[in-house]
Amino acid sequence: MFVQFAYGLLYLWLGFMRLIGWFRWSVEGIERLPPREAGGMIIAMNHVHWIDIPIIGAMLPFRYRLSWMGKAELFQNPATGLLFRAMDVVPIKRGQRDLAALDAVVAALRAGKVLLIFPEGTRGRTGVLRAGRGGTVRIAMQAQVPIVPVALTGTELGFWGTIKRRPVHVTIGEPYRIEVPVGTKIPADQMARLTDDLMRRIALLLPEERRGIHAPKLAE
Repeated sequence: MFVQFAYGLLYLWLGFMRLIGWFRWSVEGIERLPPREAGGMIIAMNHVHWIDIPIIGAMLPFRYRLSWMGKAELFQNPATGLLFRAMDVVPIKRGQRDLAALDAVVAALRAGKVLLIFPEGTRGRTGVLRAGRGGTVRIAMQAQVPIVPVALTGTELGFWGTIKRRPVHVTIGEPYRIEVPVGTKIPADQMARLTDDLMRRIALLLPEERRGIHAPKLAE
């Protein structure tokens, strides 16, 4: 309950700072979000800086309160570990396949959570989109939930960029589903194509100079 209260206070404060024009954050495509009552969904977004998380959390309607995955090291301290778990953060062991964590993520999505995932796997500080990893697609197929591609620009300068009122823009794309029967084994080449398709959907929402390796494929 305390964590939800704290989340609400932070949400209101960030909203107030936007309202008075100090945080120059804008968003388009809110109407494209799947109805909240329809159940869980994945928000798949490019990642530039840690501040991306509070920004996207503040830009979505409050009923789309986010859960996300965090590196397991964040949970080693008992106090912070308790806080992150209360905030619906799922610990993931980087560099290895953490089946228990993936099961927990799938269960959360089936229970109706809105899960933020960065398909690139880590931050790309230049703001140029990189190759994606297959985890997002795999989780969406297992949980049978839609993926909402989202692009964020303007956070290259991080926290100080926000303080200095650098414009930040969020674009929400059309949600889509990967219609594959649960338990179907997907060949590696097909998984790669599905991941590339997701990354191109995100790239389309970015300025051309930020599309990186995906730009030539989009030009085709």
